[in-house]
Amino acid sequence: MNREDIKILIVDDDDDDAFLIGDLIREGLTNPSPTLDRAKSQQEAILQLEATPYGICICDYRLGEGDGIRLLNNLRSKDITTPIIVLTGQGDQEIAVEAMKSGATDYLTKGKLTSESLAKSIRHAIQLHQEAERRKHTEEMLKKSHQELVVAHKELQTSLNKLKTAKNQILRSEKLAGIGRLAAGVCHEILNPLNIISGYSQTLQMERRDDPALQEDLGSITEEIHRIEKIISGLLKFSRKRDVDLKHAEINNELESVLSIVEGEMNSEGINVVRKFSPDLPTLLMDTDRMRQVFLNIINNAKYAMSGGGQLTVHTQVVDPVNSSSFATETGSLPEESKKVLKISFTDTGTGIKKEHLEQIFDPFFTTKPEDKGTGLGLSVCYSIIEKHGGILEAESDGKNGTAFVIELPINQNSANEESMPPPNEP
Repeated sequence: MNREDIKILIVDDDDDDAFLIGDLIREGLTNPSPTLDRAKSQQEAILQLEATPYGICICDYRLGEGDGIRLLNNLRSKDITTPIIVLTGQGDQEIAVEAMKSGATDYLTKGKLTSESLAKSIRHAIQLHQEAERRKHTEEMLKKSHQELVVAHKELQTSLNKLKTAKNQILRSEKLAGIGRLAAGVCHEILNPLNIISGYSQTLQMERRDDPALQEDLGSITEEIHRIEKIISGLLKFSRKRDVDLKHAEINNELESVLSIVEGEMNSEGINVVRKFSPDLPTLLMDTDRMRQVFLNIINNAKYAMSGGGQLTVHTQVVDPVNSSSFATETGSLPEESKKVLKISFTDTGTGIKKEHLEQIFDPFFTTKPEDKGTGLGLSVCYSIIEKHGGILEAESDGKNGTAFVIELPINQNSANEESMPPPNEP
């Protein structure tokens, strides 16, 4: 029991009983002597307990306009947590139990009341209240700590996801760059013998026109030669790192020029095109031919995924970058003042891309199409083109409810790098 002055409120409408209780308290609690106040009614008790932080309240069960249980319920409903000792008459055990259920800290029988029993009950009630307050404070601190941990965990998870995305993009860029260097060398080595084979095939076709069977075989050879040339052409486009001709252009106009070419065919196949073009977008420095190549490839992929019809939504807007650290190019990093990127999304309602394929779709020669429908170089070339513009290209799909291809292009970086970009087609 601490030695601080204790403020005690006695709630009793009987003057003699209140006086007796006060004497017993002073006799049992000394050094220092407690401060005693009195309330004669429930209303008066509520007002005093609301206004003053009493250490304890001693309440007679039988009050003029009600009983102690009613007072207890009123106090607890007002979140007054002052510990309360209820005084009951002889044989009122059921009332005592009800009082404890209603929030009383202790109860004493008036007929057996002594200074020692009253002092002991007061000390016990105050100790229980202090422990409850400490427990409440600890629970609040634990709850606050838990909430902080949840927030910290979410922030950490977000940072880890960004780090993983950036790492995957770096690894992908390094892998594509390595493949590009290899492809550039191999393509030239393949083209020489391929041209010789093509020349001999054409000569034989002209010399042996009277041999239908041979003509058919030579025709097959020529088709395969054209297929190899197409693959090599794609590889060469993929491997060239500086074939960009930059000029100021508007993304919405470039998208519209591509959509105007393919929309008629898409509509005939039951595919509806929805435009969500944000107005007043900033102009960007871009290679318009290469950028249209990217748009056309993504749209054709969407059309292929919606062979039974569907909807393609093309959306342009200026947003905060998902991962600003991703915008690192050969000519520098995204300037600190760049706070926005231009986002272009192509969302289809097609068959989607399986989760295990999402990490591979930008790899050269990876394709889920039949062999005669694609070489697997389209998205690799698209990724390379967007990377040259200082942007990122990502795909999102749950494997069954369509696919979204998202391009993010830094707004300020393109202008900043205009002078540093090499002339078009520089070797």
